[in-house]
Amino acid sequence: MGKAARLKNDRSAETSPESPDPYIPGFTASRADLLRGHCAEAVRSLGYRAWDRRSHIVITGGPFRPPGATLGFSAIAREAARAREDAWPDLVADMIGQLIASALAAPPHLDRDELGKQLFPRFSAAGRIPEGRLSEDYTYARRVGGMPLLLAVRHSQASALLADIHLARAGGVEAAWRAAESNLFEAGPGELSVYTSPAGAAVLVCESEHPRQAAWLAYPERLMEVLGLEIGPRGALFCVPAHRLLGIHILGERSTAETAEDAKAMLELARILGEDEIAPLSGDLFWWRPGKPVVGISSEAVVEGLPAFDTMDG
Repeated sequence: MGKAARLKNDRSAETSPESPDPYIPGFTASRADLLRGHCAEAVRSLGYRAWDRRSHIVITGGPFRPPGATLGFSAIAREAARAREDAWPDLVADMIGQLIASALAAPPHLDRDELGKQLFPRFSAAGRIPEGRLSEDYTYARRVGGMPLLLAVRHSQASALLADIHLARAGGVEAAWRAAESNLFEAGPGELSVYTSPAGAAVLVCESEHPRQAAWLAYPERLMEVLGLEIGPRGALFCVPAHRLLGIHILGERSTAETAEDAKAMLELARILGEDEIAPLSGDLFWWRPGKPVVGISSEAVVEGLPAFDTMDG
C-alpha cells in the first residue's frame, strides 16, 4: 500500500471530528484540519503549490523543485495552541512567510571568506529529505547512524543547507568540510548538565542555542577528548532529541539487564528533552565504541530489549 493510501485509511478510521488528530498532538481532528487548511492557503498565497499530506505539507513551484520542500506543523501548532482560532490566518501567514523567506535565503550571497566562517555541520532527520533529492542535490552528505550530515550556514533564526551547487563558492567539498568542522570544534560542546535516572544512569547533556550541537555525534572521539571522558570497550550511548541538544551515557561494567534499563531511562530523558523543541531531530539512541562507527538504535529496539552491548556488531 502506498503512502497516500495509508494516509487515507488512517483518516477514514477517525470516528469523530473531536477525536485526537493522529498527526498534530493536542489538536482534535477538526481543529487540525482547520490549521492545515490555513497553512496550505498561506503557502498558495505566496505563489507556490501546497499539497496537504496530513503530517506535513509539500511545497512545489518556483525554486522548490520536485519532490518539493517539506513543511511540518510542530512550531506552527505550538503557536496556534496559544491563540484564538480567529487569529490563526494571520499567525500562520506570518510564520510561513518567515519560514519560506529563510529557506530562500540561499548561501551564495556570502563571499568565500564569510561563508567559511559561518559553515557548520548539521544533521537532517532521517527521511526528512527524500533519498532522491539527497542523491541528486547533496551528493557530499555523510551518513552517521542512519542520518545524513550536511553543511549549513546560520541565517537569522534558521539554517540554510548547502547544496552541491554552492560548494564551489566554499572552495570545494573538502575545504567546506574542513571549515565547518573547525567552526564546530572551536565553538565547543555547549553548556553541560548531568541528569541521573532513578536507576542510577548518569547522562551528560550538552546544550546550546545553535543547531550545530547535535553534529558532535559525528565526531565522538574528538568530543570525548574535549570533555575529558575516558571510554571503555563498551563505548557510550548518545541521544540527539533536537539539533541543539546532545546526551551522552558512558557504558561501564553494569550487567546486561542494568544496561538495558539505562538505555530505557536515556530514551525517556530524550523524549522529555525533545518536547516543545522548535527543531526536533531524533527519538532514537545511538551507540559508539572507540574505533567503530556510530550505530543507530531505534526506540522500538530499546523498548523490546537489546542484546548485550558488548556482543552487538558495531
